Amino acid sequence: MKMNEVITTTQKIITDVKKYGDVAVVKYTRKFDNIKNFTIKDIKIKVPSNYNIADKKFISCIQLAIKNVYKFHLQELKNIKTSWSFEHKGITIGQKLIPLDSVGVYIPGGRYGFNYISTLIMSVIPAKVAGVKKIVVTTPPRNVTKYFLFTSFLLGIKEIYAVGGVQAIAALALGTKTIPKVDMIVGPGNIWVTEAKRQLAGVVGIDLLAGPSEVAVVADSSVPLDEILYELLAQAEHDKHAQSYLIGLDNKVIKSIKSKLYKEYKEFVPQIKFIQVKTLKEAVKIVNDIAPEHLTVLVDKFTDYFLNNTTNAGAIFLGKNSSSVLGDYIVGPSHILPTNRTAKFSSGVSVVTFIKKISIIKIKSSTVNSNLFVAGSKLAEIEGMKFHKMLLDEKAKRSCKKN
Repeated sequence: MKMNEVITTTQKIITDVKKYGDVAVVKYTRKFDNIKNFTIKDIKIKVPSNYNIADKKFISCIQLAIKNVYKFHLQELKNIKTSWSFEHKGITIGQKLIPLDSVGVYIPGGRYGFNYISTLIMSVIPAKVAGVKKIVVTTPPRNVTKYFLFTSFLLGIKEIYAVGGVQAIAALALGTKTIPKVDMIVGPGNIWVTEAKRQLAGVVGIDLLAGPSEVAVVADSSVPLDEILYELLAQAEHDKHAQSYLIGLDNKVIKSIKSKLYKEYKEFVPQIKFIQVKTLKEAVKIVNDIAPEHLTVLVDKFTDYFLNNTTNAGAIFLGKNSSSVLGDYIVGPSHILPTNRTAKFSSGVSVVTFIKKISIIKIKSSTVNSNLFVAGSKLAEIEGMKFHKMLLDEKAKRSCKKN
């Protein structure tokens, strides 16, 4: 489908949700999820107050992931000032930082299954750590599995709506009788979800406009070839548009990976690019130009060089024991990261995503600060702002009378 069709169809769905609310949500869920008997009563999922599953290994693994993600974001919170101010010549200026009131978390349907539980924890935990009071989750109906519900239970999620796609984003942004309007929407999605977020940005806050997954792998012959190859394929398997780059520090690694790729995983060839470099400086220059969502540095030495000189990346995984796949699931930082070179000017989801800053200005003495009124009045005059000038002139007069 061409992009202009995506834009116009998305716009139509948003308009319908705005006009018809839950009725439109049901209509498009029936159509796109192919669930003919879906009704308004099916939109909201009843979240059990006590939930358990038989898969004990899953329980221990998801608990470890939740623990690590909490640990990282709690540490992040410790390094964020909740407020600050300073006084200078009778003026107190500063900021206070406060969490958003409400957030909608969108969890997309998977390419190979319907259990994107990793995105659930990577979205919800930073919001909870930030102090967001109301967190609601939307996800396509087939995502609501026992694993999804159990993870939601562990995270303390109270509201889940079985709605996906454009209609979910529109409902969260605009509100319906069943689905509440929220202040911000976070979470990745396909081209339709991303376009809906783009069209509704400003009506609602959004985290970022995420595209297909990507990884840049810097490697040499010190790392087993299969590990390098799987690192490339792990991001490529997310989506047929996902992109992987292998930046080889020696010719041997490029040749060997190419050979294995063409022999064993030929279907992924269009998604993997090979770049041979001669120096570390050249490798870092290429990385900063690509600005990858994930940068994995699979080398024995020189990891500090990449850490100190990489300026554009969503997340950096250093050393031959690291992997972007660990970042996808278990080590701590949220895996919702900037793609398509947007790491040049944006960051991934974190506690900061859910905190807003309010500037504070308090002028203690009009007498001491009469020069502010005079200076402001002159600037207003230059800009032609009549009433700006008149107000500051009045304040200047009052400060002179006090003298």
